[in-house]
Amino acid sequence: MFHLLGSIGLAYMAGTGIATNAAVIGRGLVRAARTTIEGEYWEAAVEALGSLAAPALMAFGSITGLCRDVVAVAQELTAPVLGEVLEEPTLREWAA
Repeated sequence: MFHLLGSIGLAYMAGTGIATNAAVIGRGLVRAARTTIEGEYWEAAVEALGSLAAPALMAFGSITGLCRDVVAVAQELTAPVLGEVLEEPTLREWAA
């Protein structure tokens, strides 16, 4: 059962990733073609290269957001414990 659900999950992630990346790249290439028809070749080249870089930047942004969420939750969970450990000792605590 686990293998079946894992396979379905992997196929879902791969399928949606491929579809999203193809749509982003296709949209950028269509913009580049339109810009080429208008005679602006430099801007068309920038559009084409940007369409190829967009999926990598989207993945970077998603991974960065995930890491920020993980760090924020870890800080919330460990704040009470670390607050007690990192407090400055008072003179009474040293004398005891």
